[in-house]
Amino acid sequence: MSGDAVIGLIGAFGLGSFVTNLAQNILTRRQRIHDRNFEEKKAAYVGLLEAYHLAAIERTEVAGKHFAYWQVRCDLVAPAAVREATAQIVATNDNREGRIKAQNRLIKAMRVDLGIGLH
Repeated sequence: MSGDAVIGLIGAFGLGSFVTNLAQNILTRRQRIHDRNFEEKKAAYVGLLEAYHLAAIERTEVAGKHFAYWQVRCDLVAPAAVREATAQIVATNDNREGRIKAQNRLIKAMRVDLGIGLH
């Protein structure tokens, strides 16, 4: 094997390692972003559901404002389906049947967004 061939092989393996390392870094970064987004959404959704529960039990202005706070937090991270379902929860405040439908729609939208329990 000539010297040029050896240098070529060393360069090729070095370039391969560089490309592999670069690809791994990109994939790791994407996974970190995905994990962070999941955790942010999960925290917002859990907060919203807890506030929804509290508002249903207490029926006070403070509980309603707490729900509104979590609704805004969800507006920051949630897709349209979750935001629309949350708005339906508010719109059906005095409609028991409509509220149940809106609640089911909200849960389904959250599950789809988080990618959980989709069988």
